[in-house]
Amino acid sequence: MATDLVGNEKLQRFIRLLSDLNHLTAEMFSSGQTSILHKMNDVILEMYSIQHGGTEDAYTAIEEDAQIIYKNFNAIIAMMRSNEGDKADLATSTAVKKFLHNIFDANIRILTAYGLI
Repeated sequence: MATDLVGNEKLQRFIRLLSDLNHLTAEMFSSGQTSILHKMNDVILEMYSIQHGGTEDAYTAIEEDAQIIYKNFNAIIAMMRSNEGDKADLATSTAVKKFLHNIFDANIRILTAYGLI
C-alpha cells in the first residue's frame, strides 16, 4: 500500500495513535495495571473516529486489523466488567492477556502494512 505521509496530518495522527497504543499495550502486559485501560480507550476511540470515516486506501486496507483492535478492546472491557471482585480472577486475566495479544499483533500488522516496521 502506498502511504504518503507528507501533508496528511490525519494519517500522521493515526500513526502516532498506533504507536501510543503499542506502548500502552506493552505497558499493560508488563505492569498489569488496569488503569491503563482508560488511556487505551481514549486512543482507540480517536483511532476509530479517524479510521472509520477514512476513505483512503491507508484506512480501508487495514479495516480487518482495525476491527480486531476495536473488538478485542471491547472484549477486554466486557471481561473486566464481568469480573466479580476488585482484582481480576484467573479466567479474566487469561482472557485479557489473549485480547491484548490480539490487539498488539493487529497493531504490528498495520504498522507493517504502512511500511513503518
